[in-house]
Amino acid sequence: MSKKNSQSRLQSRREALIRGAAAALAAAGLGTPGVIFAQNMITRTPGETEGPYWVDGAVNRSDVRSDTSTGAVAQGLKLQLGINISQLNNDVVLPVSGARVDIWQCNGLGVYSAVAAQNTVGRDFLRGYQVTTGHGNVKFLSVYPGWYMGRTVHVHFRVRLYSGTTVTYNFVSQFFFGDSITDRVFQIAPYSTRPNRDTRNSTDMVYTGPSQGPGGTVASNSGQYLLLRLAGNGTHAIASFNVVL
Repeated sequence: MSKKNSQSRLQSRREALIRGAAAALAAAGLGTPGVIFAQNMITRTPGETEGPYWVDGAVNRSDVRSDTSTGAVAQGLKLQLGINISQLNNDVVLPVSGARVDIWQCNGLGVYSAVAAQNTVGRDFLRGYQVTTGHGNVKFLSVYPGWYMGRTVHVHFRVRLYSGTTVTYNFVSQFFFGDSITDRVFQIAPYSTRPNRDTRNSTDMVYTGPSQGPGGTVASNSGQYLLLRLAGNGTHAIASFNVVL
């Protein structure tokens, strides 16, 4: 076989794998990842509101489950969350190294740390940040979020780029979870102590609302493009997402 034919077959195999992966995600109902494989087009990840519970100054840590003031560890199904950060410039997507990625979320009972109304001021469970590697990757160990009134299950995240100590890029959005998977997770403690959540993805004001992309309001029902890829084995969940700035 000639070298040219071999390279052609390899390229065809790569394209088939990409199409197969996209089809598998769609069939599983897990939504579209941050990078959309369709007619060789790539779209930027939609931005969303940061919400009322953002607090700057989180701890640089991969395992965000514990509260540094008390040592208490948030209870719930372990969630291994991998995030890749890349940037789209002139139709070329390149990994972003050195980006600060913050996440913050509620615990299994729907409670955030550092919130006066929830009597958690001075606590920092389920908050933290990591800096992307040369491949644009960060990893977190958290718990599957619970729910609170008026919101579907989600994790907030922020990506910042710096020149020295000056922020040069600031992007905020939220990750969402497939409702069918959440329904199964919520059958176990501590989630099962709070049955009958009142909001699902289809009725969540952020999931179904317009995105807040770099160019302003650009699309409605943008949450479908922010669904995490999910897998699990009964002891923990594994989630990942490709964020394209």
